[in-house]
Amino acid sequence: MKRRGFLLAATALAAFPAAGVERFRRGLLWEVRAAGAPPNYIFGTLHAADPRLAEFPAPVRQAFGKSRTLMLEHVASEYGRQRFLESAMFLDRRTLAQAIGREDFELAFEQLRPVGLSREFVNKLKPWGVLVNLRSSWQPASVSTPDSRLHELAIERRMPVAQVEEIEEQVFTFDELPMASQVALLKHALAHRPDLEALSERTLKAYLARDLAALWRLQQDFASRSPEIASHHGELVRRVIIDRSVVMAFRLQRELRYGHAFAAIGALHLYGEKGVLALLEQDGYRVRRVY
Repeated sequence: MKRRGFLLAATALAAFPAAGVERFRRGLLWEVRAAGAPPNYIFGTLHAADPRLAEFPAPVRQAFGKSRTLMLEHVASEYGRQRFLESAMFLDRRTLAQAIGREDFELAFEQLRPVGLSREFVNKLKPWGVLVNLRSSWQPASVSTPDSRLHELAIERRMPVAQVEEIEEQVFTFDELPMASQVALLKHALAHRPDLEALSERTLKAYLARDLAALWRLQQDFASRSPEIASHHGELVRRVIIDRSVVMAFRLQRELRYGHAFAAIGALHLYGEKGVLALLEQDGYRVRRVY
């Protein structure tokens, strides 16, 4: 059976809280300095496999070329893939069809068909296991994400690579999401596939324009049109964006304090008064937009 890969993807439903730090509204590449140390760079990525993201802008290539270590949200490994897959599946007698109903199960199976998953396999997935993979079902199989390409470049340069989050933390983010929220968010995503694809396109265009505020606004506007999932969406936002930004700002400092580090994290983690850049400033780092 052909499988395009069971990947941790940023769900199109993820949003970000309102923020008031104006100078973090635009920009994907930021210089971050600790007192007396060489510069570091933090690059906001989009976890998407799209040909328009195939080439890194010149300032990003230059910053990466001057760096000695790479930090990524997640570094792919066989253990990590197996652990994430295992946690995304019901290991008891429960099934996806029981959780979301037969009609929505058929929708989920059809929408995941391009990934190459069997009906039996899909039926053992938890709702969040389907939710985080819906996006990959309409992305080209031959295109890698910017994060993956950075990892490949680092390996070519024999550049040390560090992981910001452990696999168990990523599992916890989704697996502890209440089942009621998993079901509600998945049902909404299945019912609004065309809207989500349109949102994905607008999100990509905002990203290419380096407009972090627009990235946030697009997600918030989309969520505001569906008040029936407001509480579930808020829980997802807290877990996927807010809580993880705090952890990232702390973990990144393992390398940032020494200088010459290049970190790549999701662009929404950069934006606003609760974003990674603002949190690093609060810890005494100097932050300057490069691109």
